[in-house]
Amino acid sequence: MLDLRPDRCIEQFEALGYGRIKEVLSLAHQQGPLGKVEEGHLTLETFCEEIRKEILVEHPDWTPAQLPNNRQIVCAFASMADGVPHERLDIIADLKREGYHVSALSNTNLIHWGYCQRYFIEAGYVPTELFEHLWLSCELHLVKPNPQIFSLILERSGYRPEETLFVDDNPKNCEVAQSFGIHTFCPPVRTDWRADLRTLLAEFK
Repeated sequence: MLDLRPDRCIEQFEALGYGRIKEVLSLAHQQGPLGKVEEGHLTLETFCEEIRKEILVEHPDWTPAQLPNNRQIVCAFASMADGVPHERLDIIADLKREGYHVSALSNTNLIHWGYCQRYFIEAGYVPTELFEHLWLSCELHLVKPNPQIFSLILERSGYRPEETLFVDDNPKNCEVAQSFGIHTFCPPVRTDWRADLRTLLAEFK
C-alpha cells in the first residue's frame, strides 16, 4: 500500500551518524532495531534508545548531546514513507463494493503505520473500515516472508488458497505465498497496476 523511499531514509539516518543503516534497512526484511520494531518487539522509546546505542558503537567518543533525540530518529525513519496513492485505495473500495473480500497484510511498524493512516484519512478512508481484515506485522509479531504469517492468516480468515489472490511487490513474499497454493501478483514498485489486477480477478470468475 505504502510507497517507500529507502534512499531518503538512509540519507537522513547517515546525517545523524547512523552509518549502519545501509546494513539493517531492507525492503524485504529489516534487521537490527528496525527489524525488532517491525515485529512489534520495541516501543517507540526503546527503539530510539537502541538506535542511539548503535550510533555510539560507531562513534564511541560522542557525548549525549551529540546523539540524536527521539524526534530526530522518528523523523529519519518516517522519511521512508512516501505516501499511498489515492487511486490505489479507490480500487480497494471499489472491489469491496463489488463483493470481493479485501484484506491487508503489511510488514510495518508503529512509526510508518502512523503515517500510513494519515494518507488513508486524507483520501477519505479508514483502514479498519476499508479492509475485512487488517494484519500488521508489528501486531502479529511476524513478518513476511515468514511462512508462519501466511499459515496464520489463512487459519484466521478462513480464506481458501485457491480462491485467494495475494498482491505484493516483493517476489520472495509471493514465492512463499505460492507455496500455500495462493495465487499471486507481483507488480513493479511505483506502477499503476489496477488494470492488470482487474484482468487477474476476471480469471477467477
